[in-house]
Amino acid sequence: MPQAVVFGAGGQMSRAVALSLLGAGWQVRAVTRGGRALPAGLEGAQAVDGTGRTRAQVIGDGADAVFDPLCMDAGGAAALLAARGGVGQYVVISTAAVYADAEGRCLEQSGETGFPDFPAPIREDQPTVPPGEGYGPAKVAMEQALLTSGAPVAVLRPGAIHGILARHPREWVVVKRVLDGRQAMAVVNAEGRFGTTAAEAVGRLTLAVLRAGAQGVVNVADADAPSVAQIAAAIAGHMGRDLRVVPIAPQDGEGAHVGHTPWSVPGPMVLDCTRAMGLGLAAVPYAAAVAPMVDWLASHAGADWRAAFPGFAQYGFDPFDYAAEDRVLA
Repeated sequence: MPQAVVFGAGGQMSRAVALSLLGAGWQVRAVTRGGRALPAGLEGAQAVDGTGRTRAQVIGDGADAVFDPLCMDAGGAAALLAARGGVGQYVVISTAAVYADAEGRCLEQSGETGFPDFPAPIREDQPTVPPGEGYGPAKVAMEQALLTSGAPVAVLRPGAIHGILARHPREWVVVKRVLDGRQAMAVVNAEGRFGTTAAEAVGRLTLAVLRAGAQGVVNVADADAPSVAQIAAAIAGHMGRDLRVVPIAPQDGEGAHVGHTPWSVPGPMVLDCTRAMGLGLAAVPYAAAVAPMVDWLASHAGADWRAAFPGFAQYGFDPFDYAAEDRVLA
């Protein structure tokens, strides 16, 4: 029976990967930190506490596969490669934020340089930002360290990830509005398309990659690339409610934050998943893929969402400033 080490098993992607591997008959060592309990569904996995231990120490004598969504930079890559002699194959998570257009513009710096002019869809051979500091550049440094090491490595590049256990569930900006009885939602760039990726798609692709022994870079995304308006409609529809999306222009002054969503981009950022499908990925449309997450989010009604979803603390504004939104809608 093949064995896998799955780091970050308390998170959305690793949970999905562990479930996929367990369902295919793999033995899974599910790694968390601080004695964190494994999520429901992973009872068949071996819980491993990685607190105070290096990746190589956790991997130990080896594994047929190692999945790591937490490898953020070249240092993380080196920590993984320290165990390369005993690892059959690595699968690591990068990001679509590494891509740059012909002018060198990227998503991360679009506020200063303008939004990149990407082809639609974006293939794996699209240029990337140079390695360096910052989220995207650090991920590029990680990719290059792994891909040039000679070790068997597959690098998955997802878009806007969604899934149960998300710490920054983008869909909450719609779910909470529905729960709060909002009838309308102001949106900047309502027709913008920022390709989404279900955590379950990452799980299915990881299994496909391991079965094929595939290496190199592979994009992973949902079967479609819905606009922000379509995302809101899919979520509200699953909740049995109507939520009218009102397209607005970017606002100035005190209302500058109104209408901005986690998917609001002025141009398409859509991933080409031809290679993933060739490996056997059966992509699912967003509306179907997101439904379990929407149900999970809805279960947080009345809870302290700021504590549950700390990713929103990075926004620098209240995404549920209804008073400001109503002034714009009026």
